[in-house]
Order: sequence, then structure tokens, then C-alpha cells
Amino acid sequence: MRLSNRLFLKLGILPLAFVFAVSCSDDDDAMTAIDTCSDGIVNGDETGIDCGGTMCAPCNNGTPLGRRSELYVTSNATGNITKYSVSGDSLITFSTPSSAAEGIYYDAASDLLVQASRSNLQLEAYSDISTFMADASLAPAYTGGADLESPRELAVNGSTYVVSDNGSNKFFVYSKNGDSFSLVNTVELNFPVWGITFKGNDLYAVVDTTNDLAVFYDFVNSSEDGMMSPSKRVSIEGIVRTHGITYDGTDDVLVMTDIGDAANTADDGGFHIIDNFSDKFDALSDGEMITLGMQTRVAGPSTRLGNPIDVAYDSQDNTVYISEVGNGTVLGFTSIGNGGDLAPTYMKDLAGASSIYFSSDETDGNFGSATPMGSLRTELYTTNNANGNINIYNASGMLTKTITSSSTATEGIFYSGANDVLIQASRSDLMLAYYNNFSNLSSGAVNTADFSSNADLTSPREIAVKGNRVVVSDNAMHKFFIYSFDGSAFKLENTVTPGFNVWGITFKGDDLLAVVDGSSDLAIFNDFLNNAIDGNLAADKRITIAGIVRTHGIDYSEADDVLVMTDIGDAANATNDGGFQVIQNFSSKLNMTATGGSITLANQTRVAGPSTMLGNPIDIAYDHKTQTVYIAEVGNGKVLAFSNVLSATGDIAPAVSNDLPAASSLYLYNN
Repeated sequence: MRLSNRLFLKLGILPLAFVFAVSCSDDDDAMTAIDTCSDGIVNGDETGIDCGGTMCAPCNNGTPLGRRSELYVTSNATGNITKYSVSGDSLITFSTPSSAAEGIYYDAASDLLVQASRSNLQLEAYSDISTFMADASLAPAYTGGADLESPRELAVNGSTYVVSDNGSNKFFVYSKNGDSFSLVNTVELNFPVWGITFKGNDLYAVVDTTNDLAVFYDFVNSSEDGMMSPSKRVSIEGIVRTHGITYDGTDDVLVMTDIGDAANTADDGGFHIIDNFSDKFDALSDGEMITLGMQTRVAGPSTRLGNPIDVAYDSQDNTVYISEVGNGTVLGFTSIGNGGDLAPTYMKDLAGASSIYFSSDETDGNFGSATPMGSLRTELYTTNNANGNINIYNASGMLTKTITSSSTATEGIFYSGANDVLIQASRSDLMLAYYNNFSNLSSGAVNTADFSSNADLTSPREIAVKGNRVVVSDNAMHKFFIYSFDGSAFKLENTVTPGFNVWGITFKGDDLLAVVDGSSDLAIFNDFLNNAIDGNLAADKRITIAGIVRTHGIDYSEADDVLVMTDIGDAANATNDGGFQVIQNFSSKLNMTATGGSITLANQTRVAGPSTMLGNPIDIAYDHKTQTVYIAEVGNGKVLAFSNVLSATGDIAPAVSNDLPAASSLYLYNN
């Protein structure tokens, strides 16, 4: 998006108008210059939009001085729909049979306006909208069934109409056929929903109560009844709680709102702009983060943003429009540049402002393109403590590349597709090592780290990465070392002592999940990276995972809401008493388990037995695309893969077995 390089059009300037003295008659007293020259449509005897003819200002060399630029906004206070002609600085209010509504779409080609009624719990379609020149009371031309519970947003792609409903967190998928809506699918989600938008056939959805963004690839053709997990879920750094979302394919821009603290509806809101969105999002693996450096944020007291519930974008003028429910306004922002505390350039009062939709001839239908399925990669990166080599396997478990690193023993590994960077923890050098341009290395290459941290570590076991922060668990000192990195150096930010023996760690959103070595316990540190302290830090919750003897490895899938953990059994038996456990719907089970409590075996599935080849499974990764678990099996010196683990249990043989002496950590890159 060319926010800082383009010349922005100024909003709110009325087209020049000449008022002519004309004789009135019974035939023409219903139309005045004010009516026809400032409503954003061609009517009367105009020759362009709000220009030409006998009543309006001349057009510029035959080209209309204005353009059709319209905002359609719903209200949860009245159920009215307000149509703003931005270039004409006019508005028309449509009263509807609803008393509250959220979710709006205008199809200029068929002159059809559709909203999701929160009071009538249905889609409502209103026809011939452009023919109304003044406030009017509308009756639906047709409606959908009263299927909804608590509709929040509407996204449209061709004949597919999707309503996000946070009553029980569902997508209601309708097909529009002629003058009717038919319910095609009811999709159940494993996260709370709010805003949704299409990018090609892909559906993007905000994860309410969080700063997360989820995508459902090829949703138009793949939606189905029942539970669906997203194809990927990532975090948007800087957002507290998101609601509104829109995508523009012309500029390849995604915009999301931040309502901040929901209890503060006055001044803690904002919005984030992500330009070159496709490249940035497509490179991220499930659970990763779009950092603040990859975005533009607008927030502060001058913005008048308290609870920005929805957002629209005009790629012609690079303008962001916000429906601000907290302060009851419709706001527009231009000349955004580097963001910050900007005052709106467009502001209209509207009580209960909820959903917003922008329509113009230049921007309608610019959904952009879906992510090409051929661009998606699944790669398993592994370390070992025998020689420090980095082995990479494809989704089928085939070894594709071996790189000799600077270390002779390693544990803890991470790969970033967004930056083509590999980070690993060196047990031989007792430091973090950073390898740039990693994908360009050929198999067999000897690679020297571009830079390393100081030798702060004593016995690094696992690393977890969130944005530009790396957490290292060190089980000699039983501490967490937290580093930041900027592409040229690591900086040790703080060192934390959790009060237990550490090993495997993983992030779940902003929370750090840590196994308690020597036990079957799991510790949870809420909002871990904001605890910028040195010294002791107690876990916010510690629970027992029933059935595990001694745990080491851990991984969490944001997309599937699945936690997997390894069980090494008796450490002295390195050949056949290991296993792993899978906990589905982990978030709800974690919330229901009080500190000191236990997640029972009945709420998990366990894979263990002689056929598994599991003796000392030291680390684990989960592939949400194929429901496959990968294991670094140090006891038997192997990298193993187990298929269909959401339904597998007991003594099952691995689908893939690769020899890797002293296999230690692994990381699954899965964009």
C-alpha cells in the first residue's frame, strides 16, 4: 500500500454547485439542486455523478468531478442502515424491520443491500437502493431463515454469503440463488468469532478476545457441516483484542481493529494496517506472529477510537473507515503514513455504529487472490547431540537436506520462513546461533552462524520463539533465558527462575507452556514475554497430565487447539517404555482444570507400546494439516512419524522411521 508515497484526496469537500433560479411547477418541486448534486448518484438531468445538466456544476472535460464512494453502516441501537455518500458529503437513513443489526454488504451490480439482523436473526435483502433519494422505510425483498443466534459480521464472495455468529461460535454459510438465501452449511469453530473477510476463496477470521487471525483456505469450496479447524492461525503483535477486519486485493492490504480493553469504550482503540499482506502472511507457520515492524498502527487519544468494531478500506484514496461503536461515530483516516496518534479526517455521529461496508466502482469486487496451495510447505527441522548437524525432512518424512552447523551438539531449533532464518541452541558452544538465508544452502553444506548470543547457557534443552523473542530452557540452572534479536544480534533481556526443573517449552498465544521435568506436570505462564523481570517467577497454573511418568517434549497447535506431550517413562529404559499423549480441545480443558488439578486419561489419547519404537521420546511436533505427530527419539536414535493421531491410540507402529543418532529437538515449519 502506498500510504506515504501517494497523494491523498481530501475527504469532505463538497462538489462545486451552482444554484440556478428556476421556476417551480407541480412536476419538478420534488427535485432540487441540493438533492441531485450531492447524493453521489446520477439522477435528474446530470451528465456525471453530481455534475452537469441544468442544476449541477459542470463536469471536468466530460469527466465527473466526483466518484461514487459510499459507506453502508448498520446500527445495533436502532436497526437502521445509514448510507453515506462520502464524495458528496450526504447521508440517507433507511429504517428497517430490525431493531439491531450487524453485518452489511452492498452489491452495486444488482443494487441490492443485505444485512444480518440481530433482532430477527436472519439475512435481510433490500432491493433498488440507489433509487432512494431521501430517508426511507424499507421492507425486505426477501430474507433467509431465522437460523442465527448472535450474528456479528457478513462476508460475501459471489453467491456465497457467510455470517459469523458468536452465539455458539459458528459460520452460517448461505447460497444466494435468485431472490432467495438457502442455508448450505453450519460450521462449528474451536475459537470465538467476530469479523470475517474474503481473500479470493480463502476466508480470514479474527479470533475474538485475542490478537489472533485465522484463515480457512478455499473456504468457498471446502466448508462443511460440523467442526472445522482453520488452515492456520497467527498472532498480530500490538493488538489487545481484535474485532473488525477487511482485505483489499488491489493494494494487497489487510486492516484489523483493536478494541483494547472492552470495558474502555472511549479512547484505547486502534487499527493495524498490514501491506504486502500475502507475502507476510503466507510465509508464517501456524502459531507465528506478524510483528509490529511488519505493520502500521494507528492509535491514541486524537483518533477518537475506543471500541472500533468494524473497518472498511478505499484503495482508490487509501482511506480507512471505522465504525466506532464506543463513541457512536463513523470515522475516516487518510494520509496515514507511519501511523500513530492521527485525528480522523472524516467524522459522522451514529449511535450504535456496528458493521461498515465501502462501495465504489473502482473497488467493488477486489477480493484479491487466494493463497496458492502449491506455495505451502511442510518441513521438519531436527537437531542432534552427536554432531550438531541440522537434518530437514519433508511432509512424507523423507530426508531432503543435511547441513553441518557451527556446533558439535545442539538442542532447540526454530525456522522462520518469513525471514529465511534458522535459530538453534548450541549445547557445545552454550549459546544461540543465527543462520541467515538458510533455504539457499545445499545439502552437505557447512554453514557458519551469522551471529551468536553470548555464552550465557549451561545446558540448553529447548527453545520457543514468538516474534523477535527467543526463550531458552536451561536444565542445568533450571532457568529460562529470554533473548530478543534484530537480524544482527541477540540481546539477553532477562533470566527467569520458575522454581522447577525445566525441559520442553512452547507458546500458546502469549502464554508459555512448560513441562516440569522429572514429573508429569505442565506449568502455564500467562502473557510470559510481558513479565520483564529477572529472578523468581511462579507459574500462573500448574496441573498434572495423567498417565505420563516423566515428560520432556511439548508442542501446541493454534489451528487445531491440540496439545501433544511426550512420556519418556523410566529414564534408565531408553528403548521401549516411552509414549506420547494428545489432548484435543485443550483450551477448554485447561480452563476447566484448576491449579493442582489433573487432566485425566479419559480426556486424552495415549500412544505407547513396543511397536511404537518409543523409548526416550525427547521432543515432539504436531502437523495440524495431516494430524501427524513427529518424534525425536533419542533412545533409539530415530525420527518417527505417527499418522492420524487424533483417532489413534495404544500400541501402533510409526508410519515413518528414520535413523538419526542422538536425535534431540525438532521444529515443524508448516505455512
